[in-house]
Amino acid sequence: MFPECCMACNNLLLQNEDILCISCREELPVTHQHTAISSQVMGKFYGKVRIENAACYLYFTKGGIVQKLFHQLKYNKHPEISYFLGQLYAISLLDSNFMHGIDEIVMVPLHPKKQKTRGYNQVEGFAKALSEVFNIPINNKILYKTQKTDSQTTKNLLQRNYKRKEVFAVQNNSDKKGTHFLLLDDILTTGATLEVCSKKLLEIPESKVSILCLAQTV
Repeated sequence: MFPECCMACNNLLLQNEDILCISCREELPVTHQHTAISSQVMGKFYGKVRIENAACYLYFTKGGIVQKLFHQLKYNKHPEISYFLGQLYAISLLDSNFMHGIDEIVMVPLHPKKQKTRGYNQVEGFAKALSEVFNIPINNKILYKTQKTDSQTTKNLLQRNYKRKEVFAVQNNSDKKGTHFLLLDDILTTGATLEVCSKKLLEIPESKVSILCLAQTV
């Protein structure tokens, strides 16, 4: 009674299509940053926090196909989009050395109240797809949010960084010495949240942090 439609253009999906129609899938603005020696994402953290490697899958532009997908993912109860994009990204990452040496996958956490309201963390599918392809465990307990904060999407760079409170913490990490964490988020804007999370993980002795995001704002 309710045929499946493309999450971006709303056209009916063909029998062999999923989430996106072929046309929209071919129009995805892929960055290819994971193949670069030094990606533009690394510049977000230069001089702020020590990151081993960082990349984003797609470019996010206002009114673009990626914005439409993320609106469906975060606000219209379609967590399957995260897994779908994660699978596409994982396949691309197979052709690079980006995932070499990664020990655990960690998601930027939501506050428990926010996650209960939404019903899921929008990065869960992304993490699951990477875990399945590269056989790397997901650690969803080591990093947690200590207080609920307002959405960052309407704040400018100054507002995000000005006297930013440390709202993240790490659990008991006595057995995580020397772990290389892959920190995941959905959209990279200023990098402020990822910076704070990375610093918390790097409090663990001899640990390392690399970063992957599904999209980066242009």
